[in-house]
Amino acid sequence: MPGERARILLVDVLPETAEDFETAFGEGAASGEEAELVHVTAASVLEHTEGTPGERRPAVAVVGRRVPAPVGLIHALRPHPADLAAVVVATSATDSRLTTLPILFSADLVRRVPDARADLLPRTARELLEGVTRRRAETAVRAAAQRQLVTGAVMGRQLGERLLGEFLTQAPIGALMLDDDGAVLAWNHRAADVLELDDHGSLRRPLADLFPPDARATLRQHLATAREQSAPGPDVVFERTRSDGTSQAMRIAPQRVTDSGGRERVLVLAEDVTDRLHAQRKLAERTGHALLSAEVAAAMTASGPLAERLHRCVRATADRLGADRACLWTLTPSGRPEPAACADVDRTTAADRLHPEHADEELVGRIAARQRPHLDLTPPGGRRAGSGRPAGSFAGYPLVSGGELIGVLTLSTRLALPGSTLSILENIADQVAVGIQRDRLLHRLRTTTQALERPLLPPRLPELPGFDLAARYHPFGSGLHIGGDFYDAFAAPDGRYVLALGDVCGKGPGAAAITGLVRHTLWAAAQHTTDPEHVLGLVNNALRRQNTPFCTLAYAVLEPPSDPAGTSGPSGTARVRIASAGHPAPLLLRADGRAVPLEVRGPLLGVLDELHHPVTEVELGPGETLVFYTDGFTEGAGAEDRREPEDLAALLAGHSPPPGDGRPADRVVAALLEDAHAWWGERLRDDLAVLALTRLA
Repeated sequence: MPGERARILLVDVLPETAEDFETAFGEGAASGEEAELVHVTAASVLEHTEGTPGERRPAVAVVGRRVPAPVGLIHALRPHPADLAAVVVATSATDSRLTTLPILFSADLVRRVPDARADLLPRTARELLEGVTRRRAETAVRAAAQRQLVTGAVMGRQLGERLLGEFLTQAPIGALMLDDDGAVLAWNHRAADVLELDDHGSLRRPLADLFPPDARATLRQHLATAREQSAPGPDVVFERTRSDGTSQAMRIAPQRVTDSGGRERVLVLAEDVTDRLHAQRKLAERTGHALLSAEVAAAMTASGPLAERLHRCVRATADRLGADRACLWTLTPSGRPEPAACADVDRTTAADRLHPEHADEELVGRIAARQRPHLDLTPPGGRRAGSGRPAGSFAGYPLVSGGELIGVLTLSTRLALPGSTLSILENIADQVAVGIQRDRLLHRLRTTTQALERPLLPPRLPELPGFDLAARYHPFGSGLHIGGDFYDAFAAPDGRYVLALGDVCGKGPGAAAITGLVRHTLWAAAQHTTDPEHVLGLVNNALRRQNTPFCTLAYAVLEPPSDPAGTSGPSGTARVRIASAGHPAPLLLRADGRAVPLEVRGPLLGVLDELHHPVTEVELGPGETLVFYTDGFTEGAGAEDRREPEDLAALLAGHSPPPGDGRPADRVVAALLEDAHAWWGERLRDDLAVLALTRLA
C-alpha cells in the first residue's frame, strides 16, 4: 500500500553479511528513511511475503548461501516488478542450478552474486529496492490515469470528440464508444490508426466484424459482460489480420458508461500489444526450449537403463514442442534404423511406443544415409510422399557423436512446426548422441574392468570342514575402475589353509598388475612352506624387484583340528598363525559376543630390503570368528575422517552366530559392508574388501 516502509528480508545470511547490511542500512533504518532489515529463515520467509503480487509491502529478499534450494525458494516468493525482487548468493554447489533464473526472471527482479563477492550484496539489494519503489510509483500513476479515463465528467460528452472528450481523443491508447449492439459510434485518433477505421465504412459497424469469424462470438460475449456490470471488464487479447496481411494482437478492455443524455454506452480501450505478445511468445518458446534441454540433459546423465532414459527424452520432446509424436531411432549392426523409444499422444503402452508406424522409416533411412537434418511441411489437404497418412509436419535430425552416426531423432505433428524446430532438435540430438555414446563407452569400460578384475580374485573359496569362510569385495564407484584391494584363500600341500587379504597402493591397470604379482607370488611361495616369514619375504622381494608401490597384507595360516568335528582336547584345537604387513588390525569375535582387535603389526611390503614380521598365534574355538578387512572400513572418506578398529569391534559385538546358523561368517561380512555404506554414504572414496573365518559350533 502507498506509504508502507520497504523491507530487506535477510534469508539465512551469514553473520558477516548481516553486519554489512546493518552498516549499509542501519542508520537510515533507525530514522525511518531507509528500508527495514528483517532477519528470517527459509522456512519462515513466505510468511513475510504473503498477499497478492503487486499489492504487497515492497521488499527485496536476500537469499544466503546456507539456503539448500534457492531456485525453489525464489519461485515460491513470486517476484513481481511492483513489490518484490530478490538477490541470491551463488556458491559452487548451487551455481549450476541458478543458471535458469535469468531465463525465468529479468535482471531487475532477480540477480545472482558470487559467494566470493558477497560484499556487493548491500549495493545490489539497494539497486533492486530502488527499482521496485520506482515501478510501484509508476503503477500508481497509471492506475490513477485509467480511473480518470472511465469516470467523472469526461464521460458526459456527446458523439464524436464531445462524446469521447478532448483527453480521450488525444490519448496514446485507442478509445472507442459503442452502442448497445456493439456498433462503433466514435473513436479517437489512436483507435483509427491501429484498427484502420475510416469515417465512411466504420461508423455503426460492429466492432466484432474487425476480427476473424472464429473470434467474434467470444468478443461479443466479452463486450456484453461489460454492459451487465458497473466495474471495468477484464482485459482480453484478441488477434486479427490487418489489411496488409500482417497479424495483430489487440488488448480489449470494455467499461459501461453513461453519456450526458442518460444513455448507456460501452467505452472500449484498445491497445496494440502485438510486439509485446510476440516477445512473450518468444520468451515462452525459449524458456520451453531451455527447460527441454535441461530435461534431456538430466535424463541422459541419470542412472538406470538406457531405454528408460531415452523414453524420458522423447516424452519431454513431444510435450515441450507440442508434437503428436517423437521418436529416437538407433542403427542395427547392418545399419538399418529401428525405433528405440517413441512417445505418442494417443498411445501409452510400451509396445505401441515402439510400433514402426510412429515415423516414416524410409525417410528416416534417408536422413541417416545423408546425415543431414530434414524438415517436411506438407501443404494443407495433401499427403506425405510415399505415405497414405494425412498432411502434417515432419522433422528429423541425425544423432552424431565424434563423427559416428548413432541414430536419428524425429518429430511429427498435424500442425505447423516453427522455424526454430531444427535449432532445438540440433541441441537435443547432440545431447542424446553424446549420452548414447557415453553409455556404450561406459558399458565397454565396465566389461573391460570386470575382465581385468576377474583373475585378481579367486573364482571360489575353498571348502573348510568345520568352518565357514566368506569374503566380499566392493569396488569404489560404479565399477569403472580397477581397485587395489584383493583377497585369496587356498589349501597348501602340507594340509594347512592360507588366507590373505591385502591392499595395493594405487588404482587402475597398474594396481591390477601388482595385485596379480602379489597373489601369484603368495600361492607359489606357499607351495614350498606356509611359514609367514618365508612367504612375506618372497612377496617383498618380488615387489622390490619390480620397483612397484607398496602393499599392505594380512597373512594367516589355518591349522585345522585333527578332528574335523571340533571335539575338545588337543585334537579339537584350531590354530591360526597371523602376520601383518602394515595392515589394519584383524578382529576376533568370541563365542560369548565380545569382539576385540588383535595386536598384530609389521612393516609394509615393497619398501625395505630386509624386514621381519612377528607372528601371532590364535586358537579359534567353536563359535568364534576371525575377521580381516581393508582400510576402506576405517578411512573410507580419507585419513582426516577415520574410524578405529575398536569401532568395528563394537559393531561386531553381539553378532556371534546363533545355534544352527550355517553361514555365520557370511552374516558378519554382510554386517560390516552394510555398516560401512551407511556410515560413509556418499563420502566413501575407497574400495572395500573383507574376509571372515568362523569355526562352526
